[in-house]
Amino acid sequence: MLDAHRAAFAARLDALPSAVVHAAPAPGAWSLAQLAEHFVRIDAGLTLTGPPASAIVRATSGARRRALAGVLSLPLRIPAPPSAAGVMPSADPRWPEVRDRWDDVRAEWRSTPAEGAVAYRHPLAGPFLFDDALAFLLAHHRHHDAQVERTLAALGGGPALRSEAKKTRGTQVTAA
Repeated sequence: MLDAHRAAFAARLDALPSAVVHAAPAPGAWSLAQLAEHFVRIDAGLTLTGPPASAIVRATSGARRRALAGVLSLPLRIPAPPSAAGVMPSADPRWPEVRDRWDDVRAEWRSTPAEGAVAYRHPLAGPFLFDDALAFLLAHHRHHDAQVERTLAALGGGPALRSEAKKTRGTQVTAA
């Protein structure tokens, strides 16, 4: 499901004029290319070879992931904690290069994850096992769907620009 969501988002950016993909809708707001780079940086945190998870991590990973997904499902702007500075996008990423980096990150996920290992460390929710990490990443991507819609609308995204957005809204996403 996650790959389908990523592919749909990438296809949307590929279908838009470069000027739209790289334009910020307002001062201080992210362009769609910056949002994509943010996704790449978040997704790059997933590892298939993490350390063994403790019993408490194994027992609570799902509950913590569900709580975080619940927060992400709210229509709120949720600022990243200061400890997450490394996932913020650069000032002017170029979409073709970001897409290539994203493809490289996703290619690393094609192997089998270590059973019972920590696959992702969220700065507030803590460590997640692999399936919970994928579910968090999907919830995080979906959390930004409304931002994409607002960005397209702010950039004069009339029917031609928003038609691509409507095609992928609510896309179900799988791990592979």
